[in-house]
Amino acid sequence: MKKNILKCGSIIMISFLLFSCGGNSIENDAKKVAELQCRAQELASEAASGDQSVLEESQKIASEAAELAKEMQGKYNSDEDGKKYLEVLNEELKNCK
Repeated sequence: MKKNILKCGSIIMISFLLFSCGGNSIENDAKKVAELQCRAQELASEAASGDQSVLEESQKIASEAAELAKEMQGKYNSDEDGKKYLEVLNEELKNCK
C-alpha cells in the first residue's frame, strides 16, 4: 500500500512539473487545482469504501488544493482572468473519475 501512495505522490509531482512548463498560466493553474481536488475526491471515495489507510492522504491533498485555490484567487483577481480560471477549473472538475 505504501508503494501505491508513493506512486500517487510521484505522479502528482510529475504532473506539477509538466503543467508548469506549459503555455497558458491560467489554464495550467486551474488544471493543477482540479487535479489535486480530483485526487482528494478519489481518495475520499476509497476511504468511504472501507480503505481507511488513504484518508489521511486525502485530507492532506484536499488541504493543498484549498491552499492553491486560495493562492490562485489572489493571482487572478481581474474579472476576465478570474472568469477564465473558473471556466477551466469547472471543465477539468467535470472530468474527475
